[in-house]
Order: sequence, then C-alpha cells, then structure tokens
Amino acid sequence: MTETAAHILVVDDAREIREPLVKYLQKNGHRAIGAEGAAAARKAMRAQAFDLIVLDVMMPGEDGLSFCRSLREGNDVPVLFLTARGDEVDRIVGIELGADDYVVKPFNPRELLARIAAILRRVRALPPQAQAAAVKRVRFGRWVFDIVRRELAGADGIGVALSSGEYRLLRVLI
Repeated sequence: MTETAAHILVVDDAREIREPLVKYLQKNGHRAIGAEGAAAARKAMRAQAFDLIVLDVMMPGEDGLSFCRSLREGNDVPVLFLTARGDEVDRIVGIELGADDYVVKPFNPRELLARIAAILRRVRALPPQAQAAAVKRVRFGRWVFDIVRRELAGADGIGVALSSGEYRLLRVLI
C-alpha cells in the first residue's frame, strides 16, 4: 500500500458484489472493507474514518439514498453510488442527494477504479477544512449558503442540496 492509499467503505447487501470489489480495491492499492447495509456502515464509520464510500442504492432496511441523505447532515466523505438503478431520474436524484458520482451495475472494475481516483484527486486538491464554523448561514449576493443543511438557496428561498464536492468547494470559497 502506498501513502496515498484511500480507505474505502463498500456498502452493498450483495455479498457476491461487495467481497470481490473489496478485494479488487485492495489489490489496486487501497485499504477497503465491506458493510452489508446502512447499519453496518454506520458502525464501521464510528470505528474508523473513510476517504470514500461506495454505496448501493437498493438495500433492505435503510436504502442507499436515505443513508446518503443522513450522511450529508454531518459528514462530507465522498460517496459514489454503485447500483443497478440506471434510469436518468435515479442518477439525478442520487447526485442531488449528495453523491459525487453514480455508476450503474453491471460495471467495468477499471472504470470504477478510475472514477474513484478522480473523486479522490478532487477532494485531495482542496485545502484542508477549517474547524466547523460557528456561522450556520452565509449570504452573498442573492444567495444563502446553509452550511448545516448543505444547501444553497436563491432569492426564492428554495434550497438545493449540494453534492459533497460542491459543498466543499463553496466552503473553501466562502
């Protein structure tokens, strides 16, 4: 493993996808572990920090969309959805809920690895985050950036959820 090895959490209820993917990521220089669902993922996240989460959408119990939404309330770890749901609307909803990328099953493992590398490059290029600001909302021009809710609202007051990349970039610029 290199010093740039990312620590990746693979969350997928299908063991036949999760376990080979974890091994593939490890073989390609990453530290990776698997979790069979949202509850196991939360437990793993309490025990250790991750650089990226590969997340299935369709899981029993709490689905990936709900898990991603809850992650965005207090965590800016990058999320890549890996799912069989490939409709355009599903991809859009996934990105709107805060995913950094969306890959449809069946997938090419090399493409997935390349997308993971691209996300990690973008995240690592940003300056280190300062401690959580006491300010909860920042106004600039006709926009309001809600740091806690991870939303950007225009003059109409309607908030739009930001992806983790958009959120990080806006935090840096603010």
